[in-house]
Amino acid sequence: MTRSAEVRNETALLAVLLVADVLFYAVVIPLGIPDPAGFGLDEGLPPSFPARVASALLALIMVLRLAKLWLLPRMGEIEGSIAAEDGGGVEDPIAIGVRNVIGIAFALLFAYLLVPVVGFYVSGFLLLAALMRTMGETRVLVLFWQPALIVGLIWGLFDRIFSINMPAGVLFGG
Repeated sequence: MTRSAEVRNETALLAVLLVADVLFYAVVIPLGIPDPAGFGLDEGLPPSFPARVASALLALIMVLRLAKLWLLPRMGEIEGSIAAEDGGGVEDPIAIGVRNVIGIAFALLFAYLLVPVVGFYVSGFLLLAALMRTMGETRVLVLFWQPALIVGLIWGLFDRIFSINMPAGVLFGG
């Protein structure tokens, strides 16, 4: 597949996802998460706020990526040629397929077994560390601090700022 075909495919995918995100923001959130009438900021954040923030951030990321694809096409070609020169862009298709299957297995284990048993934060840490290990990270310190940082940021955002309690799991009284 040529670089221009890859850019067209990615642009089309981003456009479809952006339309779906706008529909989610404009239709699904108002219908699925009703805010109480007369709800003001002095009473806290409305129930639909976290979903709206997530949707807006996703739209921003997609728009920025589309802008990069459209406005900086040469930069994408340079990135592709650098990856091809150092061998980073070419991998064995079987190895990629196996990594994908392992990642999906970890995600299913996370969603259906770990979260209900040990809770979101512990299982999130384990999932991130396992996925990083699957992608080739071998440094133990990195496998510890990066997932811990991400889980800490999620805890701070959802538990402290949005007051959304994540599942605690049956082992921790959830």
